[in-house]
Parts: sequence; C-alpha cells; structure tokens
Amino acid sequence: MASTIPTNPSPQTLNILLQKIGDPDPDFRFMALNDILTVFNIARTDFLTHDYNTSARTVDAIVKALDDTNGEVQGQAIKCIGPMVQKITDQLYIPMMEKLATLKLKNSQDTSIPSLAMRAMVAALPRPVPGVSNSQVLEAYSAISKALIPRLIGRSGSTPGLLATENESSDYVDVLIEVVKSFGPMLQIYEIEVIHNSIVTLMENEKGNSVLKKRAVVAISMLAHYLADDHLAQFIKRAIHVLNHPSLTGVTRRLYITVLGSMARSVPQRLGKHLPELAPILLRALSEEELEAQLEEISEGGEASLEFSEVREAALVALEAFLASCPNQMRPYTDESIEACLRYLRFDPNYALDDDEDMEDEEEEDDGFDDDDEIEADGGFDDDDDASWKTRRCAAKALHTLISTRSSGDLLDSGVLYTKVAPALVKRFDEREENVRLEVLSAMALLIRKTGEGVIPEFSLESPSEFVHQQPPSRKRRRQSSAGGASALANMIAPASLAGTGLASPTLEKVPATGPRADLAALTPSIIKSLAKLLKGKLIPTKQASINLLDDIITVQRGGLGQYFDQIFGPIIEAIKPSSVASTSASLTSAGGSASATATTLRIAALRLTSDIVKNHSSAVLQPHLPSLVTGLVSVAHDRFYKISSEAIQTAEEVVKAITPPRSRLTAQKFKGELQKLYDVIIDRIRDNDADAEVRQKAIHALGTLLARTTGNEGSGLLSEDKRKAALGFLLERLRNETTRIAAVRAIDTVAAYSLGSIQLEPEWIRQVAHELAAQLRKANRALRGSSIVALKHLILSPSTKGTLDPDSAQAIVNALIPVITSNDAQLLAPGLLILAHLTQEMPQVVITPQLVTVICGLVKTTVPGTVLDSLLILVTNAGQAGQGKSLMQGLLRDVGVAGDPSVVGKVIGTLLVASGDSAGVQLDNFVSEVKNNTQDQARASLALAVIGEAGLRLGASFPVPPELFLNQFSNEYDKVSLAAAVALGRAGAGNVSVYLPVILQAMGKKGNTQYLLLQSIKEILQQAALSSTDISRYSGTIWDHILALTDAEDNKAVCAECAGRMVIIDPKTYMPKLEALLKDKSPVLRATAVQALRYTLPDDNEAFDAVLRSSLFDMLKTVLEDPELEIRRHALSTLNSAAHNKPELIMGRFNQLIPYVMKETVINPDLIREVTLGPYKHKIDDGLEVRKVAYETLYALMETAFSRISIIDLYDRIIAGLSDEHDIRALCNLIVSKLVYLDSAETIRRLDPIAAAFRATLSTKLKNTAVKQEIEKQAEANRAVLRVTLLLGDKLKSELATAGGAATGGHEVWTSYWDWVNKDFNEQLKAVREEIKSLSWNTISASS
Repeated sequence: MASTIPTNPSPQTLNILLQKIGDPDPDFRFMALNDILTVFNIARTDFLTHDYNTSARTVDAIVKALDDTNGEVQGQAIKCIGPMVQKITDQLYIPMMEKLATLKLKNSQDTSIPSLAMRAMVAALPRPVPGVSNSQVLEAYSAISKALIPRLIGRSGSTPGLLATENESSDYVDVLIEVVKSFGPMLQIYEIEVIHNSIVTLMENEKGNSVLKKRAVVAISMLAHYLADDHLAQFIKRAIHVLNHPSLTGVTRRLYITVLGSMARSVPQRLGKHLPELAPILLRALSEEELEAQLEEISEGGEASLEFSEVREAALVALEAFLASCPNQMRPYTDESIEACLRYLRFDPNYALDDDEDMEDEEEEDDGFDDDDEIEADGGFDDDDDASWKTRRCAAKALHTLISTRSSGDLLDSGVLYTKVAPALVKRFDEREENVRLEVLSAMALLIRKTGEGVIPEFSLESPSEFVHQQPPSRKRRRQSSAGGASALANMIAPASLAGTGLASPTLEKVPATGPRADLAALTPSIIKSLAKLLKGKLIPTKQASINLLDDIITVQRGGLGQYFDQIFGPIIEAIKPSSVASTSASLTSAGGSASATATTLRIAALRLTSDIVKNHSSAVLQPHLPSLVTGLVSVAHDRFYKISSEAIQTAEEVVKAITPPRSRLTAQKFKGELQKLYDVIIDRIRDNDADAEVRQKAIHALGTLLARTTGNEGSGLLSEDKRKAALGFLLERLRNETTRIAAVRAIDTVAAYSLGSIQLEPEWIRQVAHELAAQLRKANRALRGSSIVALKHLILSPSTKGTLDPDSAQAIVNALIPVITSNDAQLLAPGLLILAHLTQEMPQVVITPQLVTVICGLVKTTVPGTVLDSLLILVTNAGQAGQGKSLMQGLLRDVGVAGDPSVVGKVIGTLLVASGDSAGVQLDNFVSEVKNNTQDQARASLALAVIGEAGLRLGASFPVPPELFLNQFSNEYDKVSLAAAVALGRAGAGNVSVYLPVILQAMGKKGNTQYLLLQSIKEILQQAALSSTDISRYSGTIWDHILALTDAEDNKAVCAECAGRMVIIDPKTYMPKLEALLKDKSPVLRATAVQALRYTLPDDNEAFDAVLRSSLFDMLKTVLEDPELEIRRHALSTLNSAAHNKPELIMGRFNQLIPYVMKETVINPDLIREVTLGPYKHKIDDGLEVRKVAYETLYALMETAFSRISIIDLYDRIIAGLSDEHDIRALCNLIVSKLVYLDSAETIRRLDPIAAAFRATLSTKLKNTAVKQEIEKQAEANRAVLRVTLLLGDKLKSELATAGGAATGGHEVWTSYWDWVNKDFNEQLKAVREEIKSLSWNTISASS
C-alpha cells in the first residue's frame, strides 16, 4: 500500500488514515498504523491539541487495534500510543486511561498487551518538573490518580484491582514502576501508602511467581523515595518482625533481605537511621551458627540446600549494599561483616566439608601443578545443582566493596585488611569456579592498588632506620584511580628521578617495617606462589587477571619480585608468544565487567608486565632471563595486530636500557648478541612503511634510546660504527618524513641529551639535523616546536657535537630563533636563549647581530618569567665576556630604558655591565650620576638603582659604591624610587655583607618610617645568602631580633615572616627551636608570623634543613592547627597544604592525625555568623568563611598528594556539604567532584543523588529583579560550573551506572530525575558547555600531538 504523507500533516490526513485501520487485510492495517505513527512523529506539537473529536476518534481506533487478530498490528498499535499521547488534547488522558485499564482482549492470547499499552502511555505523559506548574502535567497526574491507580490497586469495597494477588503476571507491576518513576513527586501520601501496601502484599503472596516478586522488590525500593518517614519506619518494623519470626520461610527471608538491600541503594540516608536494628538481623543470616547447622545437615547425608545458598546470596548482596551506601552507619559492624564475608568466601559444601587448616597447609606445600586439576576445567565443578559458587562470588564482591570504601585512611592503615582479608583472598586463588576466582583476584588487585595510591612510602618519624629492604621511593607520585588497570597505575606513579629515563639501575627501596606496604611485602611470597600456579593454567581470563595482579604488585612495590623470577618468568614469556594462546579463542568478561579477556588482551597485558618488570628491577636479577625474554620479544615484534607489536617494541626499549651501561656496566658485552637482535627488529620496524604509525614511532624512540646508551667507553663497543651511522641516517630520514617527524625529533633529543663525549657524531649529520630542527620552529604544531627546540638545545650543548657547526649552520639557527624570541612563547624562549648563549661562546660575531639585539630589546620590554630571565642573563653574560656587549648595551639603553620593568631591565643591564668590563661603552659611575641627578624622574632613578644593585651583587667586595647612596633615596612615601633603592641595597649588600649589613642593621635600630624598606633589603640579602651560602652568622642574632620587633606593623608582617623563614633555612639548628617557641608564644601576632615563616621554608630543597625539620614538622603543624585564633588556623591550613606538596615524606607517616583538623574547619560554625544592620537592611556576615574556603582549598590540593590518606567517606560528606555553601566553596567542590569522578568513580556513583540535589538547588536559584551585574555574572558562572560537572558525571559514569543498575533497580532516582530536567530545561546551556569542552579538548590534543 503506497502512501504519501505531507511534510506538515493536518487532522484531515489523520482522518483518512483512521479509515484504513478497519481494512480486512492485516497488511493494510499495519501500514495504516505505520503511517499514523509517521504522522505523529513529524506533526507539530499542537497538531491535535484543539481538535477533540479527531483526538477521540484516534484514541478509539488505536485502542481497538490493540485487540487485533494479528500480532504485528498489535505491536504497531503499541508503538503509536506514546507519540499519540504527546499530540492529543489533555482532556482525553482520563478517558484513554480508562479504556486501557478496562480493555478485555477477545481476539488475542497475549495478555500483556493492555499493560504494555498503559506503560507506554504513562511514559509518554508530560512529567512534573520541580518548581514549574503546567496544566498538562496536572491533567496527566489526574489521569494517573483517578483512573490508573484505582484500577491497579482496586477500589475499596468493590472488585479487586489489576494487582490482585490472583494475577500472577508482573506486567502491571511494571506499569506501577513507570508511574512511580514518572510521577513519584506528585503522588499523594495516601496514594503512596496504598500502593506500597499493595506491592508488599503481592510480594508476600506465596502463590506469586519469582518474576513477579522480583519486580515487586524493585517497585518497593523506588517507592521508598516518596514514603513518609513514619510509614518507612512502619515498613522497617514490619520487616524486622517478619525476619525475627520463628516460622520464617527461606523464600520470605530472602525477599525481605533483598528489599532491604535494594532500599539501601535507593534511600541510603533514610535507611541508615535504621541500620542498628537491621544490621544484626542481616548478619545473623550469615552467622557461624546457621552455617554449622547447614553443614551438619549435609554431613548427616542430606543434600546442599539451594534455598540456603539463595538466602545467603541475598544476604551478602544486601551486606554489600549496606557497606557501599551506608558506610558510616556500618562502622560498628566492620568486624562482623568481614567475618561473614570470609566465612562464605570459603563456603563450598560440595567440594570439601572439612575446612581443616592442616589440610590447607599441606595443599600449600604442594608446588606441583596437575593439568587435570579442577581449576583447568572450562566449566568449573560440574554440578548443575551446586549454587554455592554464587554465594562465594557475592562474598568476594562484598569484600571488594569493603576495600573500596574503607581502605584509604581507615582499615588499610589500621592493618585490618592485610591481617584478616588479604590472607583469605590469597587462599581462595585456587577457587574451582572461574567467576568466583576472577572476583577474588579483582578484590586482591584493588587492595594492592589502594596500598600504592600514596604519594610517598610511610616513614617512621621516631625510628628512621627501622626499615626492611626493597626498592627506591619516588619523590612524588600522582594518584591513579583504584578502579583503573595496572598499566594505568604504573604510568601515573612513574619515578621522577633518573630511573625514569633508565639511566640509573633500580635499587632496593626502603619499605617501612610497619604499615600497608610492609604488610604487602610480607604477603608477597604467598601471592606469588599461588599466582605461579594460575599462570600455568589454560583459562585466559584467569591468566590475564593474574598478570595484571603481578603488574600491580610491581607498580606499588616498585619492583621487589626479583627473587621470584624463577617461578613467574617462564609462564609470562609463554603468555607473550602467539603459540601459547593460538589454540584457545574463548573469551570471558573479566571481574568487574570492565573488559573482555581474549588471547590478544592477554598478550598485551603480558608485554606490559614484562616492560614493568624490566623497568623496576636491577639488571643483575634480570640477566639469567634476558635470552629467553629477547627471543620472545623478537617473535612478537612483527605481529599483525599493531597493539601487540607496539607493546613489544616498547618492552624492547626497556630491555635495551637494562643490558646497556650505565645499568649494566660490567656485563654489557655478554649480551651483545641480544642487543644486536633488538637492533635488527627495531630497524626493521622503522623501515617497514606498511607498519602502523604507532609501531614506527615507538621503534624510532627505541632506536634513539639504543644509540644514546651505546656511547661512552663502556657502551661504544656494543654497536659497530657502520650500524651506528646507518641508524643515525634512518633518524635523519624519518625527521624529514611528516608522519614520523615528531618521534624522530624526540629520538634525536634522547641521543643528544644522553650521548657521552667519547663518541663523536659526524659533523655533516649534525649540521643537517640542526637545519631540520631549526626549520620545525616555524611549524604550526606546538608540540613539534617545543620538542624541536629542546632537541636542538641538547644537540648544540652535547659534548659529542662540540666544534662541529660551521658559521652557515650557526647563522641558520640564529635566524630561526629570532622569530621565536619575537613571538615571546615562554615554552620556547628559555631553551632558545640557551642555544644562543652557547653559540655566542663559539661564534659571537655570528650570533650578536643588530637583528638579535633588536628582538632582545623587545623581549626585555615585556613581562619576562623567571626561567626565561635566567637564560637571558646567561646570554648577555656570554655576549659581554665575548666582547659583544657594547652594541647590546646601546640597544638596551636606547630602545628599552625606562620602557620595561626596572627590576628586569636593571638585572640585564647590570649583568651585561659587569660581564663586559670596559668594553660596554658605559661605566658604573654613569649610573651613579643618573641616580644623583634625576631625583625628579622616578623611572630613570629606579632603573639606575636596579643596575647599580645588580652590579654590586656580581662585583662583590670590589663594588665601590657606598650603602649611603641607596639609603639617601629612601622616603616616607614608599614610592618607586624607595622600593627600587631598598631592593638594590639588599642585592648590593648580598655581594658585600661585611660592609653593607652593619649599616642596614644600624639603620633598622633607629625609629622611623623606613623600616619596611630596610626589611626589603634584609629579605634580598637573606635570599642571596641562602643561594650562595654566604656566611652571615655574625649578624644573624641581631637580624632575628629586629625582625620580631617589627612584626607589629601591618605592612611589615608578610616581609618579617619571609625573612624569619629564610633565617631558619640558613641556620636550621639555631632558629628552628626558636620558630617552634614562637608558635606557642602568647602574642597572636608572633604566632601568625611564625606559622607564615614555616610556610615559606617548605618549598626549599635543602637536605640539612630537612634533617632538622623532620623531627619537628608534625608537632608544629599540630600546634598551629589547634590554635584558638581563626586567622592563625587559616595560615596553618595553607602551611599544611604546602607541606603535603613539598615535603610529603616528612608528614605522611602521621598524616591521618592531621586531616581531621582540615575536615573540622570545613564545617559551618554558627558562632562565627553575625548579623549587621546597614540602613533598612540586615546582612549576615560569616567570619569563618575565609577559613572554610582555605580548608576546602587544602582538601583540593591534598587530593594530588595525599588522597590515599583521606577517608573517601568523610571527604565526600564534606564535599556534599560544600556544594550547598557559599559561591567560592561551591566552585571548589565542583572541581573536587570533577577529580573524584576519575579518582573514585564507585563512591561518586554512590553519592549521585545528594550531588544532584545540590546541583538542582544551584540551578534553581532565582535572582531578585534588583540584582546587580556582578551578581548576575556570578550566578551564570555557578550555573556553567554545575552544568560542566553534570556533563562530566553523565558522560564518564554512563557505563558504570548501567552496570550498577541505575534507576531500573530503584537506585539514583534523584539523579535520573535531575538529569532529565537539566537536559530539558537547560538544553541550550548544555550545548554551549559541550562546545566549550570540545574546544578545550581539541586545544589540548593539538598541543600534545
């Protein structure tokens, strides 16, 4: 039947199609309904809104079609209901609902048709939006309230409803679930109670089938959102009474336990109040007594009861929900919960009734491995009636949840997880059922990752020498999500030292004798012993999980498996080879459902593990296994799948580092053959144009590493000259190829940076490479430009290239760098200026040209960052020493002068003046005269003073200018000249302490308004003294006394604090005790100065200072965090933040004692809120806001350095509270939530509902009509921030939400409602935010590509 539907259909179009629905031919009826559906989909919104008659005829026709004799026609009619409801007039909602509720099918055997139609209608009705009144929504609710609910539950005193206990179908329960989901907020209390009672009755009916009861459980958990507190309490009381009844059946017990677990996920805050009554009942179902009774029944000849296993499975699922959703309320039941989980983790009545420990010990002593062991059976224990494996799996999942929620800063630090949980998990590695075994391995892997989340190993402050030996700590590590894989964790906490480049062989790390890492080290032998058996098996998921677990151990311990290589290395190498898994193609979703374990993913995981093994273990322990390892890598380097080939090449690069000096100094020649094999494979991959781009790029990088490591006296003999020359030629060739250019640039950078001078690179190759690298500085790719200039810097400065550049090459490089300086790109400026500085030493006439002088003058006029300024000073120093300072000095004085920042220009001119000597064209006296003769021109006088001060610093004792020149420029106004004179006096004084410092101290002893300026001078002297180790001990006591005496003035406080901090750095043994005493002084001013001084000391990297600070830092922080003064606590929080960032190893051992102070400061203190009257208005002022803001800033910063020491439960409690605080705190909490999405997605999912409630409150804020522009902009920014985090939560947690069940199981109802509301009412704003995020992402990609 052909039909043409107009693009803008009218009611007449619909009337024509309605006539065809009655056609005798079912095909015609189907096509007519299909056309009607199309009309509804393309018609405008008000298509039938005002046409009651057509709407009524359409409803009648569609409802009639539901009773069609043809099933396809019925299905098409159901599809039409949703779009139809959205177009018809709202006056027909009630009549249509009545028709569907009373529909009796005469021509169809499918009894689910009416319920499916009702469900489609309810889902299509307009839904309520909080704070918005809509007449259509009211009509829709009226239809639900007056027509549907009475029909579902029955009218009092009349016929039973569709939910009558005689109806065994779950279809109408699904309708009710849709009602609650769509109209839950509008339902009246009495309606909710009646519906709830009906569903409970339905669930308790013994005649109901299992599907019906499962859907009833979902309905009850969703209704819990809207139950009044008293009714919820009544239901809980009823559940307790039922569960305590002596004649309770297993089915009823399982149902009620399931309901409670579902409600824990649905309404955790409300159910948490009742956990003291519910938890003991739940734990009783998992008690030792009930288990013993069951085992006794089995031992007497009975069979394992399926009902018993199902009840325990439900109880463990509910326990997992309690632990995840109500962790704080479950703290008193931690021990009982762990015991229950461990009890049923080993519950296997069909396999072994006797759980005798001696038998387990005997099994552990057996190191043999039988291919016919049950663990090898693909289907596990072949017993169709055995359901105990489900119980064990649920127990493992509950332990996984316990580790996830209660490890950081809690059970991990107390040792409970490693003393009770971990040994039991290791014993269950030999679990016969694959699904259970994967859950056990997943839980153990999570525990290990949680152990390694800390930034720094835990040190004992009292006994620093009390350590057992393992591997070296990284200075700082970035935290990775515990939910992430092993390789992701390895990447995030890579070493920051030379070990990261492979230049230093990994050494044994000091692990504390107590704490989580010590516990892991003690358990490692048992773990390896069990994993070694699993690695010899045939099941791919188990082998991959075992390999990932090994990778986690290596990452956390930074090695530590050298003594076990004989047990694990062989199976790992076998897993890499294609033959080991070629015969097995089966795959199984791994535990947690995150990925599929296949032969390919197993090989990739094995290669990554091998790479981490080589990276984190010394060459000495690797040597016995290197031949077999190289053979395995060569066999897979040409694999067709690029990811395997890419991982093989990356692992080969790590092997190259391990078998070449300096890691392998004395035995390098022994593995020359292996190195040759790796060289051939790498070269072959580079030359293969058909290879994937990623493979070629990694091969190029590996070649750069190989060339860099085969230089020097020890490594030069490992690679012949002809092969070295050929390899360098390949790098040059790939440098000229656009697809491999950036990889070649980085490889050349490696060669230039780490090559030693004993191997002289060919001059022609160096010139060609230098020309190519210089040419890349004009390219648009920012990452390419940055890599090229760094490679060029290393190439020019390398001892292997000394004296190889000719004037033409140097000129080309200078010409390429001039546009770099002109563009003022801070990323490129510092290395570019260093290149010019080095070239100036060899060819000054080529470098110092009028063009370069012009661009340097232009640079000095701008704001110059510190790193760039240091490079610039090196350049002008070399120019002056090479006799090229005159032209540069003329340009600086003529073209820059007072146009730039006097402090920067003064440093440059002063440095050039001293370096040039008499060749600069000007003398120091010229600037002295400038100061004396230009008292009215502040800019010229300030510049001259800066020049003189810099010259004084560099000339030292030979500086002829007396301090009175600077002191005479001091005034009471603190103008530019005074401040410049103060800084210049300090810099000159740092160069000649014996002459200047007594004069400054004498001036400080006099009363006047110049004390602030003299403090600035003292600060400069102390800063330079700390850098140059100048002896000021003769004057230090006087300086300290003057500093403390001047702290009363408000302007002096910050400078006094910094000066005091610098004195502590210079002489910590003398002034650290004095600083500690100041922190307890009676004067709040002195205490505030002391805590700020402590903060100033923390960024300093000084071993002598750290040794003194180690014993006192914790006590000082604790003292100031307990200070009664609000302002001092604010400074204390900032100091703690700085300590965690700069000196984490000094406080991490006792950090858990400091974090409660931070948490306490995030709580709103009503005593600090006061009300002030401003005219006719009253305003509330929160004096604790600033401290609270700093506390949240500290939490945000601590997530980078000390996340593992913070209890995620307590942290999220404060973040949820902060989302409803003041604007600035809400902004910080939004940022924290954005991080927690990645750091702990599981806990973020559990907190979605309170997050959604806070976000909705922010977005619903309505400003007054009198709001000023600033308030409007602030609210708009708050909305954008909320929408940004909302999108992040929605996108990143989509898969996790689907796995967790989401709204389908009654969970996250608030979030689901909020998400729908935001997408509807803030659609345009969301689009703008998405575009903004996309734009930022593209910028980031382009910058890093």
